[in-house]
Amino acid sequence: MMFETDVGRLNKRITIQQASSEEQFDTIGNQLPGWTDYHSCWAAVTGDSDKESYTAKEPRDKAVKNFKIRYCSKLEDMTTDSYRIKYRGHYYNIVSIDNLAEADSLLIIKAQREEDHE
Repeated sequence: MMFETDVGRLNKRITIQQASSEEQFDTIGNQLPGWTDYHSCWAAVTGDSDKESYTAKEPRDKAVKNFKIRYCSKLEDMTTDSYRIKYRGHYYNIVSIDNLAEADSLLIIKAQREEDHE
């Protein structure tokens, strides 16, 4: 079964980053995990309908997004703990990766926005 999507809906540029062993530090000298750009692609980006209303307990910074992208073999070994998404100047930790029906056609990546550290 081949999943199709209107390619016109894949209209947001995202960058998938991979964790690296390169040392990085914040402005006060704390060591931070290193990240390198791994793959850039077009995506359809939607908010998670369960997270549309925000409360004081759940700040907007914890927003969950779904990124629908075309499958490519470069992403075959992508994991939730070693990759993240950069989108519109924010970083999103990957929660789940769904290769729809194992069809190698589309990936749905669910990711939660990191808190801004600046």
